[in-house]
Amino acid sequence: MMKILRMKCPFCGCWNKFPVDKVFVEQHVSDPKIKAFIPMYKPLEFIRCKKCGEIIANPNELIRIMKSSAKA
Repeated sequence: MMKILRMKCPFCGCWNKFPVDKVFVEQHVSDPKIKAFIPMYKPLEFIRCKKCGEIIANPNELIRIMKSSAKA
């Protein structure tokens, strides 16, 4: 399933948009009757930051979106 992912550059903080395929990876669970799938994103091409030019996405690596902890 193709989607457009928005990701912040870890080097300069600029927001970038790029096409990805959404895939579901099976997670091993202690109970064999239960199956758990984690959504992950596979970039379709090498993505460089628009502002600084650093590589932020590689087609060989899967991206997992995780919530960040809220700061008070």
